[in-house]
Amino acid sequence: MRFHHDGQVNFPYLSDGMWFLTQHRRWGLLRHDPDYARIAGQVNRIGLYKEAAAEVSVAVPEAATRRSVLMDGRIWDGSDPKAYAHGFPIRWRESTTAASSTLGYPGFLTEA
Repeated sequence: MRFHHDGQVNFPYLSDGMWFLTQHRRWGLLRHDPDYARIAGQVNRIGLYKEAAAEVSVAVPEAATRRSVLMDGRIWDGSDPKAYAHGFPIRWRESTTAASSTLGYPGFLTEA
């Protein structure tokens, strides 16, 4: 394993894993809100990363989450993934039909 910038660049932040799950929920790839932190923790395997880093004396970030300002200006910190996933004006909605969708595709909704 290669570590970049003292292990901070490729650290498997729990918040990053949860962000990916929010996007799966936003676009309808997940039909229900999962236990975001539990699933991200199982996938990201932070403990395994820390173990490998310790073997080669690479320091790792103390916190498993981080705060990021994304390209749309939204702040993501992993504190409320459900609200984040449902907080976009354009997203998949099970109850939306093609006739009522402003995008013209079943399942997508835009709101003012």
